[in-house]
Amino acid sequence: MATATQGSFVGRSAATVTDNAKFNKVVTKTATDYYMTGSEMSSDGFIVESAGDTKLTFTGGGQVAASAVTAKTLYEIGVSRVSGSGTVHLVF
Repeated sequence: MATATQGSFVGRSAATVTDNAKFNKVVTKTATDYYMTGSEMSSDGFIVESAGDTKLTFTGGGQVAASAVTAKTLYEIGVSRVSGSGTVHLVF
């Protein structure tokens, strides 16, 4: 039986992972009244899957009904609040 010694690591190196994607996280909100806080303080964009009566409030001000935008299209504008019955994917 092999004996482990302190501080030894056998035969492996750290994986080389590079991330050059424009976005790296998606959060989905459905039928909610959600204010972005903490690590989700401001999204980089959004995709409306289904509008319902959802309203989107933007980080720089202003609000729009989700039904006013084309569904399943990425819009690169920061959202600070999602409210209503639809489904919205927030990208970060």
